Amino acid sequence: MDEQGRAVRRGRWVGAAVAVLVVLGAVLAVPRLVADAPPAAEPGTNCVADADASLEETGADGARWVRFCPLADEGRTGRARHPQGVVTGDLAASVADSLWQTQDGRPTCAVDDVPTLRPSRLFRIEVGLADGQVAELTGDTGCSTRDVTLFSQLETTLLMEAAPEPEPGAALPAPVRCPEAFTTTETNADGASADQLVDTAESPWQSTVPLLPMPATATDVCAYRGGDRRRELLDQWQVGSPASEAIRAAATLGYRDGMADCELRPRATSYVVVLTDATGTARTLALDPTQCATLQAAVGSPAVDTYLGLAGPELVRLVEHSRP
Repeated sequence: MDEQGRAVRRGRWVGAAVAVLVVLGAVLAVPRLVADAPPAAEPGTNCVADADASLEETGADGARWVRFCPLADEGRTGRARHPQGVVTGDLAASVADSLWQTQDGRPTCAVDDVPTLRPSRLFRIEVGLADGQVAELTGDTGCSTRDVTLFSQLETTLLMEAAPEPEPGAALPAPVRCPEAFTTTETNADGASADQLVDTAESPWQSTVPLLPMPATATDVCAYRGGDRRRELLDQWQVGSPASEAIRAAATLGYRDGMADCELRPRATSYVVVLTDATGTARTLALDPTQCATLQAAVGSPAVDTYLGLAGPELVRLVEHSRP
């Protein structure tokens, strides 16, 4: 593809990213690695040991690359899941400038300031500057909607950069066969993007491997009645974009770590949700409003059933009302 073609493709993705962020408004790493070469000269997924600049102080002029990186405190839980990779060139400068502008008036939240009912996911972003410095931004999506925007701007760009050229009017994949059991293990598939889901975290709670390596282009929802292991399949439906991508994004940020005591709702509807990207890679969520809206996911490659936490009301609402 020539330079003009690449510019046109990037322009399409940037426009699409803006559209996805509007949807997200309604609603953050792999083990730490130290780059041997100067970070500005060698952009990649390896992160520096210590950032030496603040984007708020230096601005975004001369930004060469942008990427997600591990939390500085390796003991922290609540890590956001995010795509690997790095944004470079003119697109990196554009993303960095947008991140810098978002800093204006952005609140700073202490742990005690974060509302306990708002899903909180922690993230860190590095920006490589032309002079060799590395600036960083940290955020907590439970702190403010601006932190949600900070995360979503870079996440959306990385996902769309990794995705193939969209095909207008492309048909949705064949509907999945809903499992008889309430499980995440029977409805997964590996397409060309599955290698981006290999999990290198030393411990499960350190994992930041994304739920899906590219934007979700299709979602199958299986609705069940009943609780525990005795469930009856009630209904099934399938949706495309942008509803699928909104569900994937909400599942990425819209849950809290831990367990909770709550009033059981045996008559509530529970859901198996299968997210599929443009290469055919599919990963499954199990959302259970009968028991505190617990959220399980098939994570990584090969996919492993993983307890994520307690889903927030926005994710539950998106799934419940996704039927076309």
